[in-house]
Amino acid sequence: MGQQEYDNFKRLIKEWLDSHPNEYADFVEEMNDKKFRGFFKVFNVAAKLVPKYKQVADKRISDERNPDFEKLENILLESNLAEKIVNEFHNPNKRSIVPAMLAWLYYGHSYECMVEQGEELTKREDISRLHKWLVSCMVKFIIKKSISCGMRTKEDWQDFRRQQKAIEENTLIEWSIEDEEESVAQENEDEQGEELVTEKVPKAAGRKADTRTLPELLIGNQDILIKKIGTRLQTKSTDIDIARLYIALVEYRFMYRCPMTTFRKALQNQFKEQKIVQERGIQRAYNSLTSPCGNSKKLMKDIGDERTAIDELKTYLSE
Repeated sequence: MGQQEYDNFKRLIKEWLDSHPNEYADFVEEMNDKKFRGFFKVFNVAAKLVPKYKQVADKRISDERNPDFEKLENILLESNLAEKIVNEFHNPNKRSIVPAMLAWLYYGHSYECMVEQGEELTKREDISRLHKWLVSCMVKFIIKKSISCGMRTKEDWQDFRRQQKAIEENTLIEWSIEDEEESVAQENEDEQGEELVTEKVPKAAGRKADTRTLPELLIGNQDILIKKIGTRLQTKSTDIDIARLYIALVEYRFMYRCPMTTFRKALQNQFKEQKIVQERGIQRAYNSLTSPCGNSKKLMKDIGDERTAIDELKTYLSE
C-alpha cells in the first residue's frame, strides 16, 4: 500500500468513526472491560483471519523460556493479515468489529488501554506467576513497538505514567501544578536561551531543546495541513483553540507529540504574520482539557462540548 493509498484508507477509517459514534463507544467500552470482552473479540478476529495464529499463541502462552513476541507478530505479517483486514473493512457484515477496531487502533487510546489492561492482569491473584511474567513481557513489547512505529514517543509514555500515578494516588492537583511548573520552567529556559544566543554567550549545558519546525512535526500531506492550520488560526487563535488544535492533530496522527513550547514556536515561525498567544496560557488550557472529569477516568477533552469541538476540528483537518 503506497502512501497516498494509506492516507486515503486512514481518511475512510476516520469517516467511519465520525459517522458511527455509538458503535465505536460500545467497542471502546468492551476494550476497557475488566473481563477483557473486547480483547477476546479481537483475538477471535485474528484467529479467524489467520487460523494458525491461535495454535501459535497457545504455544507461546505456555513457553516460559522466551520473553519475546516477535514470532507471533511474524505469523500475522506473513499471512497478509493487513490485506485481509482492509478487505473486511470495505465489506463488513453487521457484526464485524473490524471498522471499530481500526478506528480504535489509529485514533483511540489503544496502546494505553492495552498497557492498562496488562497491568490489571498482573494484580489479579488468580493469575499464575508465569502468566504475569508473560503479561509483563507483552506490556514491554507493546510500548517498544508503539515507539518504534512512531505511534507514541518515550515522552508520551512518561506523561501517561505520571498521569496514571496521579489518578491512583489521588494527587491530581499536585500533578497539574507540577506539570504547570515544568511548563513555566521550560518557557523561561527557552527565553533565557534566546537572550544568550542574541548576546553570543554560550548556552549552559542541559536538556537539548526541541527545535523541530511545523513541517517536521506534521505527518502526511504537510502542505495541505499547513494551509488548513493557517486558515484556522485566522479566526481561532485563543489559548483553548490552540490546545484543541494540538489535541486534534495528535489524536488524528497528523502530528508527532512534542512539548507545547515546541508546538507554539513552530506555529509562530510558520505563520509569522499571525500573533500566537503565549505558551503558558496554551499549556494551562491543555492541562485543563487533559485533566480527569470528577472521579472518573474520562478526561475533559473526551466529553461534552470539548469533544464536539475537537471532533469538528479533526473533521476540518481531514477534509
